[in-house]
Amino acid sequence: MGFAWPRFDEPVAIDERRSWTAVFDSYDQRNESGYYVVTLLEAGREPRRFMAQIDMGWAGDDWTTPEFVSGVRSRIGWVAREGEANTAYSGPL
Repeated sequence: MGFAWPRFDEPVAIDERRSWTAVFDSYDQRNESGYYVVTLLEAGREPRRFMAQIDMGWAGDDWTTPEFVSGVRSRIGWVAREGEANTAYSGPL
């Protein structure tokens, strides 16, 4: 089975009112950055979408491990907690 970028279709809790989901958008190999479209879900508000740029320099050579998925989830979580894009790239938004 080949490599597939992880998807986070099930909401990941930030706190009791907020959670997020994310889908892969693109990868910039030259800069070792992955881009994810994050959907922030907040009780009583419309979902908001924004882009997260994830530095992949930490990931090493094997991106098929559970540790890789966990690392990507953690880094997206950092951006989601801030509630706004960490890049000027807007992708398909």
